[in-house]
Amino acid sequence: MTGATLASPATDCFAALLAGHATPWSAFRMLPDEFLRACNGEGLTGLVYERLRSHVDIDWPEEIHKVLARETRARSARELIRQRELISVFDELAKEDVYPIVMKGTALAYGLYENPSSRPRIDTDLLIRRNQVDAVRRVMDRKGYTEPLHCDGELLFRQFSLKKIDEFGLVHTFDFHWKISTQSVFADMLPFDEVAAVAVELPALGVHARTAGPLHSLLLACIHPVMHHRNDESLIWIYDVHLLASRLSEREFEQFTELAFAKHVSTICSHQLTVARKCLGTRIPVSAMTRLGAFNASEPSAAYLGPNRGWGDELISNMRGLPRWSDRLRLMREMALPGPTYVLKAYGFAPSSPGAALLPALYLHRLFSFCWKTLAGRK
Repeated sequence: MTGATLASPATDCFAALLAGHATPWSAFRMLPDEFLRACNGEGLTGLVYERLRSHVDIDWPEEIHKVLARETRARSARELIRQRELISVFDELAKEDVYPIVMKGTALAYGLYENPSSRPRIDTDLLIRRNQVDAVRRVMDRKGYTEPLHCDGELLFRQFSLKKIDEFGLVHTFDFHWKISTQSVFADMLPFDEVAAVAVELPALGVHARTAGPLHSLLLACIHPVMHHRNDESLIWIYDVHLLASRLSEREFEQFTELAFAKHVSTICSHQLTVARKCLGTRIPVSAMTRLGAFNASEPSAAYLGPNRGWGDELISNMRGLPRWSDRLRLMREMALPGPTYVLKAYGFAPSSPGAALLPALYLHRLFSFCWKTLAGRK
């Protein structure tokens, strides 16, 4: 799933289909292969197949039906394997008294979608307490998970990734977060204890699985494309917002509005809900939209809605979001001078190899490259 915005008129046609409208094939003005690539690229294959099954009276090419059906069956089979692994991981973590909060794609797939495989994702995001990191690593090590080469740093990433390939060749990836974002503007917005206090069960993933409550889930869905994907308006993410918002009562929307203002993301939430209403006809109380629509330029998070943001913009916002100069200097150090194990592996040397003697020279090369890329605006 690329997250790139589809070109019109395909965007409107896909949105109409997701909204439940009987959209004729001719409206797409695409060749079958082009259409199927778009479905796959935008992560819409399962949802489009569901919509076509519910509108049997509209005339679509038989080729499209067959390919979508075949791909959906394959994805559903893979999802059953992933579901089994998810349940197993949560059961093992519970033995160490670790009860993570399932976030984003996996939580939505099993909490909102009719078929979990219709909500594609490449990993499972879990929120944990910072002091549970060692316990999580022990559990996942026993289950055969390893950590990809990844730059460390308390302020740089605030998370770690673990993955394994099972006997069927499927890759299982978990991202364990002790903060919800690598961007300091958002990092402390939803601390673990606050989310856990109103978390809800996720029975499809076993007795130990739970996810954020409806208000926190909608807030995360609104800020996710902005804080991590430079405000890409992927239809699958817009559909997430649509599903979550559609489940809120008017009273809950009032509470959500209060939450958005308290967390200083009202402008972002207003933007995302407006997009969902425009694309998918999401029903949102007028009072909520009116209040959220009062632009609050004082919110630092509003800067993330700016057009054509690049890595340099995110770095500047990230630095500004840190309260102390010592933290800002530490972030720069973590970026430019990560741990020696990472540096050696990044340059193709094992920590115990003779190449470790080159570590000072490797640091100098990395520091030079970091400065050059920073000046050039490259990540």
